Amino acid sequence: MDHTPPSANSSIGVAIVEDSALLTDLIVEAVDDAREMHVIGTAGSCREALETIDWSEVSFGVLDLHLPDGLGLVMGRRIRERYPLIRMAILSDHRRPALLSELSSDELPFWSYILKSSIDGRAHLGEILRMAASGSYIDPNTTLGSSRVEEAINGLSDQQRKILGLVARGLSNATIAKQLFLSEKSIEYNLSQIYQALELTGDSALNQRVAAAVLYLRRFAPDTHI
Repeated sequence: MDHTPPSANSSIGVAIVEDSALLTDLIVEAVDDAREMHVIGTAGSCREALETIDWSEVSFGVLDLHLPDGLGLVMGRRIRERYPLIRMAILSDHRRPALLSELSSDELPFWSYILKSSIDGRAHLGEILRMAASGSYIDPNTTLGSSRVEEAINGLSDQQRKILGLVARGLSNATIAKQLFLSEKSIEYNLSQIYQALELTGDSALNQRVAAAVLYLRRFAPDTHI
C-alpha cells in the first residue's frame, strides 16, 4: 500500500514490513509524527514487501525479524544488494544482535537492531526510528534482563490479564464486557489501571491499547510474531 504524500520528496521514505497489524499501526503513527520521515508502504510478509513496495523510493526499512514466510534480515540483505543506500532496522522479540555479526564491516553500518520490548509508546518509538534512519543503532537493552515493563505485566491481576488478552485478540470493550459478564465501565476502569501500571498514560487511547496488546503478546504468547 502506497502512503507517500505528494510533498514528501525531501524527507526519508520508510517501508514497514511487520505481520502484526497493531504494531504496524503504531510504527506508521510514529513515522507520521516525525517531519523528517514519511511512509512509502507497508507489508505483512516478505513476498508482499517485494511485490508491492517500491524500494527505489525507500531510504529506511523497518523489518520484523520473523515474518510468516522468512527472515526480515535475509530479505533486507537481498533488497540492499539492489539498493545499497537503504538503511535497515530489525525489530525483534529476542536479544540476538549477534545476528548482525554475519554482515561484513562495510554492510554493518547500514543496519540497526531494535527490541520490541524497548518500545515505550509512540513518541519513544519515533526517537528510536530517527536514530536508526540516520545511523547504525543497536538497542542497549539487548544486554539487560527482565525489564521494568515485564515486571509490571507480571504484576497484573488475573482479571486484568484476561481483559488485556482479549484486547490483544482485537475485541472491543463492549464484547469483552459481555464475555466476562462485566460492565463496559468496569472494562474501561481496568484498562486505565493496566495502562497506568505499564506506564502507558502519555499516549492517546488508541496507542495505549496497541502498546499494551503488544506487551501482552510478547510476555504471554511468545510464539506470536510481533
